[in-house]
Amino acid sequence: MIETQRILLIRPSALGDVFRSIPVLSSLSRAFPGVPIDWVVQEGFEDAIRAHPAVARAIPFPRRRIQHWWRSPAQAHQAIDFFRGLRGGYHLVVDAQGLARSGLMAFASGGGRRIGFADAPEGAWLAYTDRIAVPEGLHAVDRMLALLEGAGIAPITDSGLFVPEDVEVDWASWRSSSIGDGPYIALAPTSRWVSKEWPADHWAELARRLLGDGHTKRIVLLGGSGEVERLIEIAGGRSGIEILAGQGPLAWSMAAVRDASLVVANDSAMLHAAAGFDVPLVGLFGPTDASISGPFGRISDCITSPDADSSLHYRDRKIGDRVMRAISVDSVHSACVARLFAPADSLSEGA
Repeated sequence: MIETQRILLIRPSALGDVFRSIPVLSSLSRAFPGVPIDWVVQEGFEDAIRAHPAVARAIPFPRRRIQHWWRSPAQAHQAIDFFRGLRGGYHLVVDAQGLARSGLMAFASGGGRRIGFADAPEGAWLAYTDRIAVPEGLHAVDRMLALLEGAGIAPITDSGLFVPEDVEVDWASWRSSSIGDGPYIALAPTSRWVSKEWPADHWAELARRLLGDGHTKRIVLLGGSGEVERLIEIAGGRSGIEILAGQGPLAWSMAAVRDASLVVANDSAMLHAAAGFDVPLVGLFGPTDASISGPFGRISDCITSPDADSSLHYRDRKIGDRVMRAISVDSVHSACVARLFAPADSLSEGA
């Protein structure tokens, strides 16, 4: 076993990737019991990890505040302070992201052993003492676990998430006053990329059917504070639909996912949160591959567009919502009903 006094895990973003990096944390915690593990996470995402018992400290990466450091002396000073602050006596550093900024974090930490992907782009591989070759075509989580295994650290697949205790009272208060204490379905209709979004009119029709057929009396719409207008369009003023976006911190959205009877989402952060809380889910995929980026251990709960094409890339703005629009409301509604009435022990595929 590697002797170590403190571990640094680097996985700043995106939020969905932070959620699905929990098995890396769990593996490190199991391999090095009692050793403090700090995690570099993008500023604003701390709620995703700070309640996990294996996290000693969440280190916020101020990406937005230093993204133009070369133009602003003030931002340059903030950037320098951040990277200097990473020198915390780490004997083991794991870069689970593998980009230039995360590689620079690994190097700046001064860690004695720095583990990363041998093929990490943007020159990130130069920062590592241990460059691990990992096969292509693996699920994103399996790829990170293969990184650990290649470094001699036994991987485990524990993806469990935790809601910070300090938000529970406020979350319970919002829930009680807004939707009551009964069951509800959570929908996460938004994404950073239009190409990954099921169309708003499809979401609106799904909500109408779920409320109309008696499978639920309440629906909660999840999203970021900047997405409220899009969610208002989907809600359409319909009774029984509440918008959580913009009402509270990220931890409220995590609690809403944890307590939901069902979560329906695009390829987005809340889908991975649903997998982490082991709740019933339906994931909707188009220009991304569920076998690579889907909810870990729950790929069978995903619907892939009949127009999916491996030659398409979700960043291609010319795609619009064409691929996702091909997923029918009938198919999603049927999947929702099936998941609502599935036996509890059938949710996980054992991953």
